[in-house]
Amino acid sequence: MKYYNLSLRQLKTILVVSEQKRLIKASELLSLTPPAVTIQLRQAEEEIGLILFDRTPEGLKLTDAGNEVVKCAKKIFGELNDLSNKLEEVSFAQRGSVKVGIVSTAKYFGHNIIASFIEENPNIKTSIKVASRENILNELSSFELDIAITGTVPLSKELISQSFGDHPIIIISSPKSPLANKSRIKKVELITEKILTREKDSGTFNTLQSFLDDTKLAYEPSMTVVGSNETIKQAVISNLGIAMISEHCCYNEIKNNLLCKLNVDGLPIIKKWYATKIKTRQLSYASNLLYDFILEKANKFLPKN
Repeated sequence: MKYYNLSLRQLKTILVVSEQKRLIKASELLSLTPPAVTIQLRQAEEEIGLILFDRTPEGLKLTDAGNEVVKCAKKIFGELNDLSNKLEEVSFAQRGSVKVGIVSTAKYFGHNIIASFIEENPNIKTSIKVASRENILNELSSFELDIAITGTVPLSKELISQSFGDHPIIIISSPKSPLANKSRIKKVELITEKILTREKDSGTFNTLQSFLDDTKLAYEPSMTVVGSNETIKQAVISNLGIAMISEHCCYNEIKNNLLCKLNVDGLPIIKKWYATKIKTRQLSYASNLLYDFILEKANKFLPKN
């Protein structure tokens, strides 16, 4: 059996490049220059004897060989991370550490969940990362995070999710909008409105598309706002249009009459909030403690009407 002499640095470089697709972006994350990243990739390809990336106009795309290396690299870094947790448990008498990811939509209550967990478990070192759904799931899959709070069930078969509470999706408007005074709004009436959306393929964009598809009428969101939910809310407050959004994102604005929750037929759409982890990964004591805490107690931190 042949063993390849690949360093952890080379494997990490391959992982990051596979996620970012661009040398410049990857080099920034790796704190290397683009030429240094190129050298790492070339040396890895020479050691293996196969091309790992195809150079395309859209960026670097993994070859079949590259995909196999990435799968193996994720397992290696996962095992190293698990070893670190196990050694921490031995060293700190089951105090350990846990890294939790929170999708940006859940940041309005997620920090309160973690704060309560820390209050009950002050000896556990808890790190929090808030980012987009895509980034959180990528870091969870690459073992950079232990668990995550997500608003949808990930498609990856590597991950397992358990719900801990309802996640209502609504449509909001400015109080200045004529729709704000209507007691009932038919779905078809939304087609002619200025609809503000997150970027395509975001969870909210896909939900909006599914919601409007059964009107059988052609529609096109009038403005795509690529950014945070805060950007969306400010645009709606300014009466630039209406938007579909998680009710938990705008609880305070609705309460203080800065935004209106529209009475649209078929809404709210009740989704779920989930605690998510890698199915085959053996979590540390600290990570299991937080995962169970979320499932048992996180519901009480969700905003309530």
